This record gives sequence, structure tokens and C-alpha cells, in this order.
Amino acid sequence: MVAGRYRLDERIGHGPMGEVWRGYDTRADWTVAVKLLRSGAATREVLQRHAEAVARVIHPNVAMVLDVGDEDGTPYLVTEFLGGESLGEELATRGPLPVTEVCDLVGQAAAGLDAAHRVGVVHGQVNPDSFRRAGSGVLKVVGFGVAGIAVPPTRYTAPEQAAGRPAETAADLYALGCVCYELLCGRPPFEDAPEEGRTAEPVPPSGHRAEVPAELDRLVLSMLAADPAARPSGGEPVRRTLAAIARPRPQTPPPPAAAPGAQPAGAATAPHGAPTHGAPTHGAPPHAAGPLPAPPGGGPHQPPRAGDTAVYDALPSDGRGSGSNRKLFVQLGVALAVIAAVTVAFVVWGGSKETPTAAPTPTPEPTVVITEIPTFEPTTLPSSTPQVPTPSAEPSSLQETAQPKATLSSGAVPQGGWSAWLWAFENSVTAQKSVGDMNPRLADKAVKKIRKAAKSFERNHEAQGRAQIKEVMAELRQAQSRGEVPSSGPLDGFLDDWRL
Repeated sequence: MVAGRYRLDERIGHGPMGEVWRGYDTRADWTVAVKLLRSGAATREVLQRHAEAVARVIHPNVAMVLDVGDEDGTPYLVTEFLGGESLGEELATRGPLPVTEVCDLVGQAAAGLDAAHRVGVVHGQVNPDSFRRAGSGVLKVVGFGVAGIAVPPTRYTAPEQAAGRPAETAADLYALGCVCYELLCGRPPFEDAPEEGRTAEPVPPSGHRAEVPAELDRLVLSMLAADPAARPSGGEPVRRTLAAIARPRPQTPPPPAAAPGAQPAGAATAPHGAPTHGAPTHGAPPHAAGPLPAPPGGGPHQPPRAGDTAVYDALPSDGRGSGSNRKLFVQLGVALAVIAAVTVAFVVWGGSKETPTAAPTPTPEPTVVITEIPTFEPTTLPSSTPQVPTPSAEPSSLQETAQPKATLSSGAVPQGGWSAWLWAFENSVTAQKSVGDMNPRLADKAVKKIRKAAKSFERNHEAQGRAQIKEVMAELRQAQSRGEVPSSGPLDGFLDDWRL
């Protein structure tokens, strides 16, 4: 037992900083992960600051911190338990993963790291086991390193970090690039730990696996750049690029080849029939100053490789649409004409059914039954039956994860207990305050009330605790209407996700 509360059931990991156990919280009645730091690795004060920093990272792709303390001189950290495998375990059992799945998983990892970097938290020890799936399949960042504790360099350590510089955002992206490379190729880009001044570039992933697209090659190699300034600026650009690679837009077909000696369509003509230099060619953006430069060697432009992100050409600078646009306008005109004809027919048909009478005797109006409905917006047709949503088509972008919504009825207890729930509530307030777009005095007041509610639950005064929570939630919602609390962000998300 740790702290008289957490029962250690099974050791599930170990490293230079300590051990990780699957534990059971006997007070909150749920499974947790307990990280025991090795003796002398960090003081309670250092671990407390670390836990407070990581707790500010509120994101679906980051494991939540629940508790921190010291047991007989051994610092411990309690986080939510993730029942799925780590990327390292999946790699060991499955080998290289499908390219699209790698893009999805590494994109989730990049999103989690980006959320940490935005609040000033650097992981510092990224490796395949730093990312683990929850029971729902969502990938989450785990195992943040404690600042100030030196660990031996590994093959995932950035060169500047191995040379003694403190870990920064660029070092995490370098390590994530190593993880992505290994998931694609089944082998790391570098077999040994990095050395100071490493400048060698690894073999592109496509050199080990031909189906890796060129854009993914470029992204991974940029993340593995020896110069930190040459790496991506953050996790969000990495995530967006991976999303585009996983589900690329369809490429526009190439224009038909012109006959020998024929002038390209759309080119301006100078005296004596020579094309005018500087005029935009067909398919070029309006701001282009002339024909695209030829690749080195003077050869023709090569067609894009499979997997390259499609680039849609703009309309010509004179504002005239292409043939496909004219066709669209013709189809739209025909559709409007058909709609107008149907409307007129209904009016005429309805008028022909009316019979004039001498006396104003009320007669029941005939009921018109339309057996064929034109393709108008569904909301314009009244219906007495509830609309059943139809399954959506295949998404055009990677699916983002979202926290579940729940209503806590009387007597219901959130998963993990009220202590963990109120911890998360307080973290959402402090995170919103740290962003700088919330009234700081209001945030401090809300935190005090949340802590009062926590004490009420500790004394088994549930009704009083619920009333205090409802009061602070109502005050925060009113503050939103006054503009003192933003309508988006971690606090707004928490308020939307929970109801009492």
C-alpha cells in the first residue's frame, strides 16, 4: 500500500527514474497508475512542482495526473490508468504498422505534445513507450520527465540534449521523428545513442519501405534534422501534415498535351505570335510571374508521386471560370427552371380544382398528396415523425478525440471519485487563467470554492458539496456572458462536458 490508499498490483514498467505499477485506489474504487521514483531521484518539492506543471496540460491525448506524494522517502505520482498497449509494445508484437495508421497515431502523439508545449511543459524523454492507448483506443502521452533529473541518452535523444543542453520543444519533436521512423520501418533511424555534433542524415523511410510517400519522407527527415532550428516549429504543424498525408485530396488531372508548335491555352500573344513573358499560363496561380522554373538539370517537371498533397490551381486572373464551372452554372440554371416549372404546375393544378359556388358554404379543402418530392432542403418539409440521422460518409480528415459528456444525477459519483473530478475541475480553471484570457481574480475565487467543495465531500457532506459545485459553475457561466471567461478553451470544455 502507498499512502494507505493505493494498492500496488502489478509492475508494468521501469526505467532510469523508477518503476510504474498498475494500482488500485481503495478510496475512489478505480484502477490507477502509480509511478515510484527511485530513491534520491527527486525531492517531494520537485515532484510536486512537476505534478502541478503536468496537471496544467488538459488534453484528450495526455494522461491526467491525479495525485502526488511521498511514501517513506520515495516520491510517487498517480495518473489515470491506460489499459491499452504502448507504441513500443505494439511495434514488438506487430512490426511496422500501416502507413495510414502511423500517420494517425503519430498525429495524436504530436497533438498531445503540442498541448504540453503550449503551457511550457517539455517531455524530455520521448520514446515509443511514452505513448499508450486508453481502453477506447485513444493514444495518450505518458511518462513526462522531471526537470533537473539527468538520464542517460538513448537513441531517441536529440543531439543538442545529449550534448548537455536542457530539453526543449525541438528535442521532443526529434524524438517523435525517431518514433515515427521506427513505426514505419521497424528499425530506428540511428542504432546508437546520439553524439554531439551528429550531422549524418538517415536513409529516408522509403528506402526501407517503398510505399512511404514522398511527403512523409520529407516530414520525418525534417524532424530528424541535426539543427533544432530546421525542425518543425511545433506539434500542431506535424499533426496537420500527417492528416493531409493520411487522406490526401484527389489530384487534378493533367491538361491535355498540346500539339507540336501549338500555343498553350490561355497564354497572351505578343507581336509576331510570340508568347508574352510574365503572363500567367493555364493552371498557374494568378500571382505567378511566369512559367514555373524547371528543376535542376533543365529537365521537364516530374509528375507528383503517390501520396503528395494535391494543390488546387486558382482561376485565371481574368476572372473567367473553366469549362467545368460553366457546366456547373448551366446545371444550376436547369435545376432552377425545373423547380419553377413544378411550382407553377402545382399552382395551376390546385386552381383548376376549385369550383365557384353561389353561397359561401364552407367545404372541406382537398388534401394534396405529393408522391414525389423535389430535392429541396429537408428542413423545409414538415414531418410528424422524428428525423433519424443517417450514418455519415467516410471522414475526410483524421478523427479527433473528445472527452465524454455525462450528467451526474443525485447519488451518482464520477469515475475516479469526487476528489479526482474536482482536481480536473480546478486544473481547467488554472489552465484557462494561465492562458491569460480569464479574469484572474475570478479564477482564484473559483479555485477557492472548488476546494471548499472538495472538503465537503471529504466530510461525506455530499449535498453541501453538490450545492457548492453548482454555485461555482453558475458563476462561471454568468462570467462568460459578461466576457470575463472565454467561450472556448479548457474551462469551457469542462463546463460543457459535465452537468449536475
